[in-house]
Amino acid sequence: MPQYLKLDQAASELATRLGENCRSRRAKLKISQAELSERSGIAASHLSYIEHGKANPTLEVIEHLAKGLECSVIELLSDTIKKK
Repeated sequence: MPQYLKLDQAASELATRLGENCRSRRAKLKISQAELSERSGIAASHLSYIEHGKANPTLEVIEHLAKGLECSVIELLSDTIKKK
């Protein structure tokens, strides 16, 4: 089981934004965490931590998420995705 590190303020804000953008994009695509898990190759339990801003995923994981969500890494990390 992965060990989750306590994130500092800036990392925590970015992790929260990433999680919100993942949830938002997944809802827009109307897919479950299980389906995103299949699309991205990331365990559904890890996706849950990411979506709740409690994980510090690697760039490789973020890239897999972006592919699974049919968007760019920039979109996942941007604070403008919610405004679209």
